[in-house]
Amino acid sequence: MLNGIDISSWQGDIDLSYLDIDFVMVKATEGTGYVNYYCDIKVQQAIGLGKKWGFYHFATGGDAVAEADYFVDNCWNYFHHGVPVLDFEGDAVACGAGWAETFLNRVYERTGVRAMI
Repeated sequence: MLNGIDISSWQGDIDLSYLDIDFVMVKATEGTGYVNYYCDIKVQQAIGLGKKWGFYHFATGGDAVAEADYFVDNCWNYFHHGVPVLDFEGDAVACGAGWAETFLNRVYERTGVRAMI
């Protein structure tokens, strides 16, 4: 069993070296206008500590293709290294499973990597 955490800007510059974890999932983007300032800092720390890591997009339910493109454009160098994830909750859920499918298909189309939910 692996132990891990999900972090966003709410945790600020949390020091991963003090945590007994195997992996970290870091919020990267949200909608089409937000990039987590701490994302790359935490990804690089996880890599330096030899931790498994992933990065996620928090869906807002706007245009699914636009949100997928924003995620890919801002996280291009992470694909093929960390695990990409769609955080599909809150208001976005009202858009239905088709929204998530469109987002995931667009990410795959652009990167050749399948993101998980």
